[in-house]
Amino acid sequence: MRRLTEDRVKGFLRGRDHPVPDGEPVTTGADAQRIATALGRRVAVKALVPAGRRGLAGGVRLVDDSEAARAAAEGILGTDIAGHPVRRVLIERRIDIEREWYLGFSLNSTRPEVLLSTCGGVEIESLAHGHPEALIRATIDPMRRLPSWHAADLWVAAGAAGRTVPALAALTVALYETFVAADALLLELNPISVAADGTPLLVGAMMAVDEAALFRHPEWQHDEEGDDLPANPRERAVAIASRTLPGGECSYIELDGDIGLLVGGGGAGLYQHDLVIEHGGRPANHSVTPPSHSDDRKMKAVIRAILEHPKLRALLVGFNFTQMSRADIRVRALIEVLDAMSPRRDALPIVIRLFGAGEAEARDMVAGRDNIHYLPRGTTLREAVAKVVALAATGRAPA
Repeated sequence: MRRLTEDRVKGFLRGRDHPVPDGEPVTTGADAQRIATALGRRVAVKALVPAGRRGLAGGVRLVDDSEAARAAAEGILGTDIAGHPVRRVLIERRIDIEREWYLGFSLNSTRPEVLLSTCGGVEIESLAHGHPEALIRATIDPMRRLPSWHAADLWVAAGAAGRTVPALAALTVALYETFVAADALLLELNPISVAADGTPLLVGAMMAVDEAALFRHPEWQHDEEGDDLPANPRERAVAIASRTLPGGECSYIELDGDIGLLVGGGGAGLYQHDLVIEHGGRPANHSVTPPSHSDDRKMKAVIRAILEHPKLRALLVGFNFTQMSRADIRVRALIEVLDAMSPRRDALPIVIRLFGAGEAEARDMVAGRDNIHYLPRGTTLREAVAKVVALAATGRAPA
């Protein structure tokens, strides 16, 4: 799932003729002041990070003049919100909201759902817990889409009345079509402001899209500012490789331990993580690697990230019996990354439990390397973990 920043979401909404406030993303306080002046001075300054609840985290500020817009932007830029560094802010025309409404679409395991309320705003999650009756939820038949009469009935059930109902119903139908067109997994409009004449305006918008469908949306495939990329340089490098290189997903999540885990992303990988802790060790990472094939660049990106962990004392390469991949491709990628590193990692203890196709070739590759322990057939995952934990405990501390 890829969360988009609000400027991208509203750009997509605006391109489909949905009513959104005028605004522009900026990276400096001076640009914030300039845009605020052009928009009439009274603006909202919003942190552009792929996360919700920015207002509660201090990432949204309402100001009355362009000088205040500059100060607000400079106060938000460079901060951290929900684990994301703020590199850009959205300067948007400020809307005086008399009443806040909420509309959301999501995709559950079987069908799309719509959720709406006449009580929107930053406390929508608290409302869902304390007063669930204020939220109206319904499933949508993907074959019938969302008829306007159904949308109108939902808003009436939520408490809307008068000429607001047909305007909200029409907007809801159109936004569902946008949700589908975006290959979205989540689309939230919060708040929606409704003018005195019944005209709605989408003041806040958040969307998360299916990464597997990004080939249909090339404008979202790459984020030049890296807003939704991890700040950790090793995690960041693997995330970029996962997005830009062909093949299955790869990932690397860094932990504070000293035993690297080059393992599969399924149950066996989680099992080995728990075994390391059980044996008194501390995992240095979680990792997911794609099935090995001729293009090993994603595999190497994960290996490089693991080996560059500053606290690393030992590495476990642990997989179940390989059926859809080859052991020699994984081991070759490991050896090539090891040999290319500077300083070299020749003294790092490495335990390999990897059996299956290409195993004989893989064993030949590590023959004569005293720091690499390729375990014999029949060795269990538990025994492999015990070996690597013992080696980490006696190994040399990182420089």
